[in-house]
Amino acid sequence: MLPKKRYAYQTDMPYAREPLKSIYVVQRMFTTLVMVLWWAVKYTVLPRSYRPRPSWSIKCCISVNFTRRIYRVTELAGVTWGTRNPDKECSTRSLKYTRFEWIDPVPEDLRTGIIADPQVPFKRVGCFTWPKERPKIIPACPGGSSTHSGDDLMDSGELEEAAGDVPVIGIFLHGGGYCHMSGHEKAPTSQIPARLMKDKVFTEIHAVEYRLLQHAPFPAAVQDAAAVYAYIVRRHQRHHSGTSSSSRLNSNTQAEDNETKRKLGENTEYLSVEENNYQAQARHKKENDAIHEHVAEVTANLNCKIILIGDSAGGNLVLALARWIRDEGLLPPPDGLLLLSPSCDPSHAFPEAPSCYIPRPHADTDYLVDTPEPRALLQRTFLGHNPIETMHSPYVSPASSRVLAAFYGEAFASSVADLTIAQLDDNQRRFLRNMASAPATPVPSTPVLGSSQSNLVLGPPEAAGEDQGRSPTSLAHPVIASPRGLSLFTEFPRTCVVLGDAERLEREVMRLVGAMERDGVDVHTIWVADAPHDVLQMMWWDEGVRDRVWGQVEEWVRRI
Repeated sequence: MLPKKRYAYQTDMPYAREPLKSIYVVQRMFTTLVMVLWWAVKYTVLPRSYRPRPSWSIKCCISVNFTRRIYRVTELAGVTWGTRNPDKECSTRSLKYTRFEWIDPVPEDLRTGIIADPQVPFKRVGCFTWPKERPKIIPACPGGSSTHSGDDLMDSGELEEAAGDVPVIGIFLHGGGYCHMSGHEKAPTSQIPARLMKDKVFTEIHAVEYRLLQHAPFPAAVQDAAAVYAYIVRRHQRHHSGTSSSSRLNSNTQAEDNETKRKLGENTEYLSVEENNYQAQARHKKENDAIHEHVAEVTANLNCKIILIGDSAGGNLVLALARWIRDEGLLPPPDGLLLLSPSCDPSHAFPEAPSCYIPRPHADTDYLVDTPEPRALLQRTFLGHNPIETMHSPYVSPASSRVLAAFYGEAFASSVADLTIAQLDDNQRRFLRNMASAPATPVPSTPVLGSSQSNLVLGPPEAAGEDQGRSPTSLAHPVIASPRGLSLFTEFPRTCVVLGDAERLEREVMRLVGAMERDGVDVHTIWVADAPHDVLQMMWWDEGVRDRVWGQVEEWVRRI
């Protein structure tokens, strides 16, 4: 829908002002409808070899071309699709499949790290929660009202007896480039939680109505996602009752505690610390051991499994949330990440020089557009008051070549620069896992003209020299590194990545997969042949293909 007001980022768009905006949008829609007739005739008459992909039906060809032309309107006229005001309440009576809930802001004791920004206030967050009626196994909201009577709820003893019925909770972060879509059940991206609930893969899914770049800059979206995550963790903490029940649970808790500690520690790797810096290694080990002990304790008391789900820009937000959880070590980690065509290198819109810009691949087979100037304008608005160097933070662009070079060295960054999903076989995975790392020498970035902010530093915090204000989790004084000497994806949860080999994000997503493989993350990739971006939320794509992909996704979830 057309926005009711023009936001700051739309000021410099060529067709964002009336009457040019209306004229451009109308002519674009009209000419696109005319082109539909041309495409129908063209792909009917010509052999399949003339289609973008020979396997595509005429419907698929028209759909991709049509969507690409419409998406162009977004970048040149600033039109946004399917959005709603995140501060506005939605009546549950108007909802058919979900219930609307307000989630309190992030608790005071969790306001640390990247989400602590004095210029971005913490706010309550709206959630569209599937299903409409809260399942009996789901406990009441902490300190809130319940939709069930007390007799309908299960006490801790009943929960213990229902050991095989541990609820699987999903947190869905929708895509849309941080400027489109919504968590509302009628939004196009809501096909994802709708299908997962229809197939009974999850007990409950919370679709987060996080703040888009029109409403607040980074890290507002991470704040909102963190608030929902903290809420779910608090709601599902075990509350023991009864001596015998408590003793049995304590025994199970101790076993789970030990298992969690083992999993957290077995893949810990300190890539950002020189081997001869024993003092730093000892300090990092002590800090990590303390965090592992705390995380193991809270994880053992958590009576649910949590999976973070994100498509496109929502996948980017999932990665940022998972990184904040790991870096701060205050909350138990999620049990899995489900990434559907995740955006993981927005810094692509900011080359070192305009002449260095390299278009992303598959321009003819994907509906995503790749115009650098409008993309850079949107990303700059997303950063808001933060320095432009923040675009290269692992929280924003974890798969950028600059970030990979800082953690693993130029050789590794080059080895995954052009990696495709077709090349990712078992031999390639072993190569990535065993490849030696040689972190880049920390050097300041190229100064930004007119910027009063400090330049970004590559390497561990020690690389910043006397500037002790720098931190991997700082926005004002960032450094490309992870806290406590951890590698880029050390201690990340198991991950499932769904990716089409015809989409423009293929290279950056494969760099992400390569880095995760390098750090020992359990990564499961689902290759969708000839598929464009975010195929699971495209109703007009081949339903047989989508069903097969859904089957693989649901099998992965059930194994967790």
